[in-house]
Formats: sequence, C-alpha cells, structure tokens
Amino acid sequence: LAYTTAHVAGTKGKGSTSRMLAAMLQAQGLKVGLFTSPHLERLTERIAINGAEVSERTMIDAFQQVVYALEQENGGAPDITFFELLTLTAMVAFRAAGVDAAVFEVGLGGRLDSTNVISPAVCVITEIGLDHTKQLGDTIAEIAREKAGIVKPGVPVVSGVTEAEPRAVIEEVCREQGSDLIQLGTD
Repeated sequence: LAYTTAHVAGTKGKGSTSRMLAAMLQAQGLKVGLFTSPHLERLTERIAINGAEVSERTMIDAFQQVVYALEQENGGAPDITFFELLTLTAMVAFRAAGVDAAVFEVGLGGRLDSTNVISPAVCVITEIGLDHTKQLGDTIAEIAREKAGIVKPGVPVVSGVTEAEPRAVIEEVCREQGSDLIQLGTD
C-alpha cells in the first residue's frame, strides 16, 4: 500500500470535514493528500498535497500516467467517466508525491462512487439529508444506505449523523460489516 487513506461521505459538511481531517493529519507531521469535489475555478483545486493544490504540471503528469495505463490495459481509449479519471489521477499524484496519508471525499453517494475503491483506515459519514434523489433514493433511509456503502468490513466508522432514521441505517450497516462505530453525541 502506497499510503493510508480516510474516506468521507455525507450530505452536509463532508468537504469541510475532509479538509479538517487532512489538516489534523498534516499537523501530526504527515505528508497528506486531499481529493475533493467539485472545483470552483480550476480543476487542480480537487487535488491538494499538504494544503496546497497541485500544479497543472503535476496534474497533467498524473493524468497522462492514468490514460497510458488504461490504454495499455484496454487496447484503446479508456471507457471511464470524468470523475473516475480524476479519482485515479489523484491516486497517482499522491503516490508520486510520496504522501503518508490521503483523505478522499466522496463525489456522489458512496456505494457506487469511484472513490469507493480505496481500502481506508477509517470511514467518516457526515450529516445526511435529501440530495441527489434521482441517483440515491427518495427517502433519507435510502440515501443513508447509499452513503454508508463506503463502510468496509472491520474498518472503524466515525459518524456525525444525528437524525434517528439515517443514524439507525448507519448503525445497521456497521453491525453487518463488523465495523466499530463512533457517533457524535454518544461517544
């Protein structure tokens, strides 16, 4: 494994939580990568190392490595989404920079998000609300289950969810996965 990861999902506060977690890890003396979305002005905003967005050159170099590897594997143009390409680009940039840890913010949902390929040391779920109902479901419980899709067997989960319905879903998923759960307001 090139570096340790943390995975952050939720509706409200996942970007702020991801940035705070990255800053805390960096304050401990670690070299830390951060992958967030969306960007506001520049694509490079999505990939940061030790709090600074990567240069265009760094992003292009990592992107070219990803495209080359995909072309070699698939024998032609890669058939993946824009967000999948960005996720892989961040992973390559972090490896090339020699980060100790990286924080990955989920782009949409959790279970089917391209960031969900990582094997994190910890999963974090922030407050959950109705969002992206067309893709994630019509109820808070359905959306919570999608976002809790980042939970991996035996990986600890920190949850900031306070509403009863989504909280119950996260508790259930953690039990099913055998994951320790630390909850805001309880632990």
